[in-house]
Amino acid sequence: MESRVLRSLAVFLVLSVLGGVPSPARAEVRLFVDKVTVRVDDPALGQPSVLNDFYPRGHRTHTNMALVWNDRSVWVYDIRHHQWMAQEAFGPLAGLLSDELALAWERGRVAVYDSRERRWIVGESLPGAIKSPLLSRGMAALICEEGFVVYDPLLKAWQRADDFRVRDAELGDNLAVAWDERDVVLYDTTVHQWVLKEAVNPQAAIVEAYKVQIYSAEKVYVYDAMTHRWSDSPR
Repeated sequence: MESRVLRSLAVFLVLSVLGGVPSPARAEVRLFVDKVTVRVDDPALGQPSVLNDFYPRGHRTHTNMALVWNDRSVWVYDIRHHQWMAQEAFGPLAGLLSDELALAWERGRVAVYDSRERRWIVGESLPGAIKSPLLSRGMAALICEEGFVVYDPLLKAWQRADDFRVRDAELGDNLAVAWDERDVVLYDTTVHQWVLKEAVNPQAAIVEAYKVQIYSAEKVYVYDAMTHRWSDSPR
C-alpha cells in the first residue's frame, strides 16, 4: 500500500471528469482525477498524495474528506489524519460523504469509514437490495427491500431491523427512524437498541438531536432519547 500512497495533507479539492487531462473545478479541497491516477494536493507538506494505477470509477468530496472507488476497492482521504485508507476487495456502486463518515455500498454489502476510528466497518448480508442510503454527521443507514440497517458509531457495528418494509426514513446524528404504513421502528444510539411503536399510521417524521417527532393524521408522537419514553398530543 505504501508504494501506492504518498501520505499527505489536503486543504482544497478540485473535481474533474474521469478520463482525459485532469480539469480542476471549485470545491472544498483539491483533487485531480484522470484515467489511471488520483492525486490530492498537499500544500502543507509540499508534495501530493497519489494513487497510481487506480483506474477510478467514481469520486466524491466533502469538507475534510475525499472518496474514490473502482470495481476492486474504495479509498478515503482524510485531511485531519493525513492519509489514505482503503477497503480492498470491495467494488462500490456509489458513495456518500459527511463531516465524519464515508459511505459506500455494493449490491449486497455496505461499508462505512469512521474518521474517529480511522477504519472501514463492513456490513454483510443486507436484508434485500438497497433502495436508498442515508448519511448524517454521526450515523449512516440504508433502506433495504426487507429491512432497515443502521451504523451505530459507538458500537462501531451495523444494526438490522429485518422483516420491515420501509416506506420512508429520516436520520439524525444520534437517532434513526423508519416507518411503513402502520408502524414505526427507531434506533437509539444512547441505549444501542431498536424501539418499536405500533399502530401509529405515520405520515412524516422530524429527527432532532435526541428527539423524534412522528406525525400521523390525528396525532404527533414524540420519542425522547433522554428519558426513553413516548408521549403524544393532538395534531
